[in-house]
Amino acid sequence: MGNAQARRRLNAKDFQYIANNTALLNMQIVTEYFTELTQKYPDGKMQAEDFKKIFHLAFPERKQDKVDQLAEKLRNVEKTDGTIPMFTIAMLLFWFSDGPVDENLAEMFKLFDEDGNGSISIQELLSMMAFFIELGMDTGNVDMAKTMAEVFSIGDINKDEKLSKVEFVQGMKQHPVTSKLLSVKKIDDLLATF
Repeated sequence: MGNAQARRRLNAKDFQYIANNTALLNMQIVTEYFTELTQKYPDGKMQAEDFKKIFHLAFPERKQDKVDQLAEKLRNVEKTDGTIPMFTIAMLLFWFSDGPVDENLAEMFKLFDEDGNGSISIQELLSMMAFFIELGMDTGNVDMAKTMAEVFSIGDINKDEKLSKVEFVQGMKQHPVTSKLLSVKKIDDLLATF
C-alpha cells in the first residue's frame, strides 16, 4: 500500500478532517507534511523518526516513550526492512483522532478501499490482512489479520462478499477487539495486539 494508492485515496477533505481532529493545526500543514513525506519516500515506506515526528505533532499529549514503543513495533524488523508503511500513519491519525468513531472509521474505510469504488472486496480484505501481518500484528495477543476477516464477516450483512462503508463501520464497532480499541484509544492497548 504505497504512496500512489494513498495519494489517490486521500484528498483535501481528508486532510481537513485530520486538521480538525488532531493537533495538526490546519489543512495546509497536513497537506505540506503529506506532500513532504510522499516526496521523501516514493516507495511508501518511512523511517521511524519521521513516523514519530508526525505522530507526536498530531498527538502531543501521547508520551514519547509510548510513541517510541509503537514505532519500534511497527518497524517489525523481524519481517521487514525496518521501515514503516506510510499507510500506517494515515490509519493511526484517523484511529486516534478526536472525531466521532463512525467518522474516524469512515475515513479509515477509504484507506482500505483500494480501487475507490465504495466497497471493500475480498481481494482488498486480503491486502488489509497482509498489511497487518507485515506489521507483525498477527503474532501477539490478538491476530489482527484474523480479526479483520471476522470484521468482514460480521459487517457483510447481505453476504455479497464486499463491505460498504456502513457495513465496515458496523463490523468494526461490533467486533469485540476492534470496538474495545476504538473506545480506549491508548497506545498500550494497541501495542497489546502485537
